Amino acid sequence: MKRSKMLNVSFSGLSLHKKVLVMASIYCLIAVTCLLFITKKGKGSNCGIFDLMADIGGLMGSTNQLMFLIVAIPLIVLVLIQCIEKSERGFSVVKMGSRFHTWNIHVILTIYLSFIMTSFLLVISFIIAGFFVGFENTWLSYKGTISKMIHNQEKFESIVAHLFTYKIILTIFITKFLGFLMISFLTLFLKQFVKNTALIIIILIVIAGLDGLGTLPFSFFSWAASLNIRNWINPMITVYHCIYLFIVSMVFYGVTGLLYERKDFLS
Repeated sequence: MKRSKMLNVSFSGLSLHKKVLVMASIYCLIAVTCLLFITKKGKGSNCGIFDLMADIGGLMGSTNQLMFLIVAIPLIVLVLIQCIEKSERGFSVVKMGSRFHTWNIHVILTIYLSFIMTSFLLVISFIIAGFFVGFENTWLSYKGTISKMIHNQEKFESIVAHLFTYKIILTIFITKFLGFLMISFLTLFLKQFVKNTALIIIILIVIAGLDGLGTLPFSFFSWAASLNIRNWINPMITVYHCIYLFIVSMVFYGVTGLLYERKDFLS
């Protein structure tokens, strides 16, 4: 199958589930608004747009750990499984020509879904957070949250170059995209063994919860895609986390691809 045809099939897989996508978008919009509102209430009146989007504690905000638990995991699992179950029907696989082509369509769909979800999340987060507190980047100010947290003017001046608006948005986008990608590939992996969609969601939420509780001395799941004060003080931590997320995604991609070659779609 030609690459262009595979792309068309992948994109049409999403378009065929317009009702699911509309419902998912509405849920995402409501959930993100609630997360931003709760974060704002906890911060009080003295907060900026990025305090709401990426709270420096790593838990709150519309793009941090709670977002993965409430928004990303349920939506990714539901939308992705809805799409792949349609393409995994016996006649669809025969029409694709081979398991390899079907698997590649799932991979393209996974990347596309992660990109669209990341873009949608950032756009609505930025607009709604800006509506709540304004669009000024207060992190660049000595009166901003990061400067107050550091309590060291010289140290703050040494990292302020990392806090320009476009760099913050780019950092949020990359970490969220890689986090969504990892969750998507892990979903495809779990789907080979677990047939119940709700159970897959529960498993992923439990893993994310354990990661957030710090059960291991390092971030191994969604916490690696969340941002806290350490990421902004030392950007190399973010680089290491991004490399880790990419490697884990590729491992699940490879292992699931091997399992897919042995899958019986007609049974």
